[in-house]
Amino acid sequence: MPYGELNCTKCGEIKNESEFHREARNPLRNFKRSNCKACDKAKNRIYKESNKTVMNKKRVQYNRAKKAFFPPDLFDERLAAQNGVCAICGAEEAGGRGQFHADHDHATNTPRGVLCHRCNIALGHFRDNPEILQSAIEYLNKYLEVK
Repeated sequence: MPYGELNCTKCGEIKNESEFHREARNPLRNFKRSNCKACDKAKNRIYKESNKTVMNKKRVQYNRAKKAFFPPDLFDERLAAQNGVCAICGAEEAGGRGQFHADHDHATNTPRGVLCHRCNIALGHFRDNPEILQSAIEYLNKYLEVK
């Protein structure tokens, strides 16, 4: 085998060294992985497809805990206390991407409740401001009376 070429242990082809990732375990040494980039990519795609639901659930739980300050057990507890529905409108379906949202106070990062996609978006658009929400209610009531 000529210098600068390696044999992929997965597909058995002899390829240029640039077709192999550097071994990450010891970045100071210039070792290459035994599988070529194409074989690694195929292996990763198969793994992601077979573990999609597990990985998605872990990602969602991580984001809730880090961004919305809602640990998984608290989220489940709040949703159960709300009988599995949105805290504002009572929707049984989450809408959006299919999962309920962890709502929190943006000023204090205190967890509040679990909302459907529409109610979560609505609170965001009203900037969590009760005065703006009250103005919206008055506006809607004004035009309800006209009918």
